[in-house]
This record gives sequence, C-alpha cells and structure tokens, in this order.
Amino acid sequence: MTAMVDPLIHVAAAGFIVVVLARAVGGKLHDYALYTATLTDYRLLPAVVVPAAAAGLVTAEALAVVLLLVPSASAVGAALAMALFGLYGLAMALALFGGRTEIECGCGGEGQLVSWGLVARNAVLVGISGSLILPMTARAMGWLDFLFGAVAVAVVCLLLAIAEKTIGTAAVIRRLDTHSYH
Repeated sequence: MTAMVDPLIHVAAAGFIVVVLARAVGGKLHDYALYTATLTDYRLLPAVVVPAAAAGLVTAEALAVVLLLVPSASAVGAALAMALFGLYGLAMALALFGGRTEIECGCGGEGQLVSWGLVARNAVLVGISGSLILPMTARAMGWLDFLFGAVAVAVVCLLLAIAEKTIGTAAVIRRLDTHSYH
C-alpha cells in the first residue's frame, strides 16, 4: 500500500517550501558577497570553487521554487528541495563536528550561527519536501481548501520564524556562556 497525501496537505506543504526557498534566494541575492563569504567560511570547498558553487546553489534553489509551482514538475522540485536541504544540513553538521560553531549558516535572511537546531530544522524540511513526492488522494479541492491552505502556509511560516528565533537566541546564549568568566 502506497502512502497518499490529502491535496490540502500537499498545497500547504508545497506553499511552505516555496516560501522558505524563495526567502532564502532573496536573502542570498540581497547580500551575495556575504553569502559567498559565508560559503567560504565553511571550509568545505576549495576557495576557487566557491563562486561557482554559490551561483549554482542559488540557481538550484530558484529552480526548485519554479518547479514546485508547476504541478507537472512539482515532484522534481520537491526532490531538488530535499537534496538542497539535506546538503545544507550535512554542511552544517560537518562544520559542527569540526568544532566550527561560530560561523553563519548561510541560509539567507537574518544570520544565524550553525547549530544542531538548524540541522534538525533542515531534517524537518527534507521530510516536508519528501511528502510532496507522495501521490495525492483523488479528493477535489474547493475554494475553502485553498483558503485553509493559504492560512496553513502562513501559520507554518510563523512557526518557522519562531523556531529560528529560538535557535538564534540559544546560539547567542551559548556564545555568551562560552565567553563568560565565572
């Protein structure tokens, strides 16, 4: 038996992933120099490769957004989103395992220090993106479904903002604790 997703859940999940990726693309393009510097700071790629990698990653994010908005291509967009969120989570985990806790995540938007909370957030984003690959039930959607879908996207985006603020605050507290003298 194959798992199936209700169309309302699919619309809400796709809208949420589109918002997350579009916000990331906008943040990275807004301060592209900072984004490439952050990518360099991870020290996972040779410096000479970073400019091409930065351009490729932002392009892939933008492509995922477009593909997610096209019903016939949304599964490809979801797979691309999964790969991107997984890659970013892996990069943050490698930085943390290497003791590099004082670098920005490079997620776009307000800067946050890499943390296990952000790695967990990316794992959740991989899961949500993966749900978009599952087939939908045959239930027809009405206007009320689309309204609830839009509200659900807004609520989940607010929850993400709260989670990111909480993760960011925990990182600041961690930084203060490590620099305090008892």
